[in-house]
Amino acid sequence: MILQELEDLKVSFKQQKKVLDKYKKRYQRLLKKSESPRAKTNRLLKSFPAEDAVRKTLLFHHSLIEDIKLKYHTSRKEREKQILSKIVTGKIVKKYRLQKFAQDSFGFSKKRWQSNKQTSENESFTFVRRKVSRVTDEIKNNVASFYVRDDVSRITTGKKQTITQNKRKMQKRFLTDTMKNLHRKYLLENPNTSMSYSLFCHLRPFWAVHPTISDRDTCLCKLHENLGFVVEKLHQLKLINDSDLESLAEKICCSPPSKSCMYGECTKCKETELPLNSSYDVLTSVSYCQWVTQTVEKEKPKKDKEKEKAPVKITIKKEVESTMKELIVVFNSLLNKFRRHSFNIKQQFAYCRELKKSLSPNECLLHVDFSENYSCKYSSEIQAVHFASSHQQATLHTGVLYLGAKADPVCFSSISPSKQKAPPAIWEHLNPILDHVKTKYPSVSVLHLFSDGPCTQYRQKGNFYLFSTELHKKGFAAGTWNFFEASHGKGAPDGVGAVLKRTADMLVSKGKDITNASDLFRSLSEVDTTIKLFYVDSEAVDKATDQMPLNIPVVPSTMRIHQLVTLSPGKLIYRDVSCLCSTEKNLDCQCYNTQHFDFTNGPAAACPSTTVQQIQWHNPNVLGKWCVLKYDEDLYPGIILATDETHAQVKCMHRVGSNRFFWPNREDILWYLHDDVISVIPPPRPVTARHVEISKEIWSKLAV
Repeated sequence: MILQELEDLKVSFKQQKKVLDKYKKRYQRLLKKSESPRAKTNRLLKSFPAEDAVRKTLLFHHSLIEDIKLKYHTSRKEREKQILSKIVTGKIVKKYRLQKFAQDSFGFSKKRWQSNKQTSENESFTFVRRKVSRVTDEIKNNVASFYVRDDVSRITTGKKQTITQNKRKMQKRFLTDTMKNLHRKYLLENPNTSMSYSLFCHLRPFWAVHPTISDRDTCLCKLHENLGFVVEKLHQLKLINDSDLESLAEKICCSPPSKSCMYGECTKCKETELPLNSSYDVLTSVSYCQWVTQTVEKEKPKKDKEKEKAPVKITIKKEVESTMKELIVVFNSLLNKFRRHSFNIKQQFAYCRELKKSLSPNECLLHVDFSENYSCKYSSEIQAVHFASSHQQATLHTGVLYLGAKADPVCFSSISPSKQKAPPAIWEHLNPILDHVKTKYPSVSVLHLFSDGPCTQYRQKGNFYLFSTELHKKGFAAGTWNFFEASHGKGAPDGVGAVLKRTADMLVSKGKDITNASDLFRSLSEVDTTIKLFYVDSEAVDKATDQMPLNIPVVPSTMRIHQLVTLSPGKLIYRDVSCLCSTEKNLDCQCYNTQHFDFTNGPAAACPSTTVQQIQWHNPNVLGKWCVLKYDEDLYPGIILATDETHAQVKCMHRVGSNRFFWPNREDILWYLHDDVISVIPPPRPVTARHVEISKEIWSKLAV
């Protein structure tokens, strides 16, 4: 059987070889039949003796035809064939009646010649894409300004985080959300504009890009991330359909634009929880990630070279194991905090945008921030300098000045060898730019300041006091200081710092030594830059620190404040969020829980009850202390377990009578606003085996 198959294959192989040889021979004959340009020339001049010039001209004619014909037939793009056909079917060929000869020689169809009859003699054959755009410049500018908003994209601060296109170099901005979500956000904000998703993507500025793993953000918001982890787990379990945090927050509010709803103060939606898609087993175990702060023991060397362990607080990403019921409780708790957080973010950015648009000639706006310190360096260093702590640092306080009457923004930065960033140092950095404003723009009488809100720098009692006093000494009639929401304060000043550091590094790479802050200031001043530079001496900062008053009263609810207003020296108006009434020149409106504070009357006037201690929430020592909080108009003692920018987590006791409390069987642990925590107290003392009471002296004053 196998031998028979082998014989059949041999016969088939011989037959196929015959067919192959036949077509091979045909191909060889066709090659002989097509004459080369030289063979054609020789054949034409075989019976007619001609000079070399004639022979060479005829040879060039045949070679050129063959070359164009080959190029035409091997072209894959129709555009290339059109260009070749236009070259050889022009008016001169038509004049001498050579159209048919050209078609036969080059292999063009008659249709190709007819389509080129109307070709202009001076027509360029370079392909130029014609841009037919029905999008107006107003729409283009509107979309571009949307992309560069701080709530849509965050500006980068790195010296190398730039992008160049058509010789235009820009600092990168990283988009904070997907293009689909940004497109939806743009349409919601512009309901009268119809724009497709593809056009929205096409109009994106080239420097607004998506971040990669190498561009990872190291300043993310803890609340956003923790809630995102929980939502991702619930979405994975198909208990919720939407994974967009802002949409989820709006679903538990009866009126998302309302502050009372988003702050959880509305009686209708205060206790609203997001409905889940299906039922679940409360005892099912799940795991999800969270950023948590915990205390660990770390070894510290002593002078006698022995090591001792000391408690240190660190923040880590931890995988949490819990039941489904506990996960839902965490989700509802974080979502209630997030809706307040989200409202603050939107309100502050919206206020900043509207204020920039409505600045009058007597107003200016300063957006300021401390940049990361610049590490001074030599153009060439020995090993001992490079690896030791021999480099000095320079402090950069950067900002952008916006003026009314559509004037161009002015970028500025102050440079100082002092590393202090407390309120006295802040105002030493602000003094030069404020003097510049009053000198160059004497008509400006109202100053608006924007910054982030770190409690060790801008958002604290020392800066509040200097703001209400120093501003008036400079000749300003009124001013506002607005704080962006925590972890969402990136803006234009960060880009100013990146430009200055990149310029300084370029000078060092070209052989210039920048060893201290004065060298940095001098070197940058010699460069042709539009950024205004000021130098702040370290002695001036030290002097301002020494002159800072002691025992400044604490402004209540400091971490809740997002807008300060001063209309007279030493007096403040403060609000939960910035009010858009300010854009209408009504600085003393009563919106958003407006409160008044007077530094001139001292601590007693600011805090009538001397027993109520203002809690320093930024101080880590507050954890573990006993406190009294108010819930539904009743007082309860508890232990502070954790804090963030606006809330405190308290393990609370239950009440059985007037000043009688006990620990419940199930722990009562919730997050409360800082304003709800009235005071820190000594531990309650036991009165029975189970009940305790707050000191009667303290209770009589708190229960008033």
